[in-house]
Formats: sequence, structure tokens, C-alpha cells
Amino acid sequence: MATSGTYNFNLDIDEVIQEATEMIGGEQTLGHTPQSARRSINLMLNDWQNRGVLLWTIYTTAVNVSTSLGTYDLSSSTTDALQINLRRDSTDIELQRISFEEYLNIPNKTQTGRPTQFTVKRNLANPTVFVWPLPDNTTDTLQIEAIRQLEDVNKSADQNADSPVRFLPALTCGLAYYLSMKRTGIPMDRIGMLKQNYEEKLARAMEEDRERASLLLKPRYRYV
Repeated sequence: MATSGTYNFNLDIDEVIQEATEMIGGEQTLGHTPQSARRSINLMLNDWQNRGVLLWTIYTTAVNVSTSLGTYDLSSSTTDALQINLRRDSTDIELQRISFEEYLNIPNKTQTGRPTQFTVKRNLANPTVFVWPLPDNTTDTLQIEAIRQLEDVNKSADQNADSPVRFLPALTCGLAYYLSMKRTGIPMDRIGMLKQNYEEKLARAMEEDRERASLLLKPRYRYV
């Protein structure tokens, strides 16, 4: 028996909406449904990022340092920084992340030298990276492994969600659950079933979307 030999399956937003409404069952609704569905998808994608780090949203950016400047604003589409290395003479040196409270407790924040620590202040618009000590040259660069915001869904036709194909089951089931809560006449037990189905699909996708490398945890001892 022959197989297709292709790997192109995907659903645009219009097809995701259609699949989700079919899952809900009952009479099909039109009117403002596509607009309402796109709004629900955007809310759902934001909720996914609250549940953990999505691997496809991780990217690396380089920031040139300036002498005695310890704060660097990241782009508005960036939500956080996972790790920062200082690149000096083609060698990367890992910086230790500390909490913003620990940064505030540093007595001399104007000390210059090779940065060894960083913290991230997550602002309303975009995060700000603080490094310490302040850079002592303009030749080093900060290699920042950052997390970006998922792109908006703003039209139904000829547009895909900013997520891998492997997340399509969670996306369609999640949209069915979101829309079922807004549609009149849907029994509560069916809404509950749609929610359970969505949470199972999402948990399975999040579990698959993980690093394969072994994790080594090392305690950090501090003396007060």
C-alpha cells in the first residue's frame, strides 16, 4: 500500500475554526464567529506561554555592550531571557542570573570590569537586562538566549497559527473548548468533555516539546 510521500499537512486559521466548531456539535453559527474565534486563539496562545517555555519561541540575539553601561532594553516582542553569555575574544563566558532583589542589594552598582552576573526586569512593554559589573570595553557582546512572544492571529484565510504542526490537535481542541463557553445551548457536560480533551492534548504536546539532553542540577551554597 503506497503512502503519500509528502509532509505538508497543516491547517490555516479558517480550517482550525471549522474543525473546532464541528467538535462542539449542534447548529453551525456564522456572523461574528471568525472574529470571536481569532480572539480566542490569541488568548489561548498567550496562555500557552504562561504554562512554560515553548521551544520554537527561543532565539539568540547579540547585543554590543558600551563602556560603563549596565542596562540593555530588549525588543518589544521579547518576553524574557533564558541565558546570557559574554563573548570576549571569540570565547563565551556564562553569566550567572540573579534575582532583581539580589541586584538591588549590590552595594556598588558602578563598579566596572568583566560582567559576571545579570538580571532581567520584565516591564510592561519589553524586558530590560541589567549586567554587573558594568562593562569595561566596547568590544564584548552579550549573546542572549531569549524568548519571543507568539505572533498574533489577525485573519482567517491563508494564515497559520505561530505554532508547529504537532500542536494542531491542542489548538483545535482548545478553540472548541473556548468557543463552547461562548455559545448558548451547549450542555455543561459537553463543555467539560471539551476542556478535558483540550488539556490532555496540550499536556501531551508540551511534554513532547522539550529538550532531549540530560538535566544536571547543582545546588548553589551561600554563606550569610
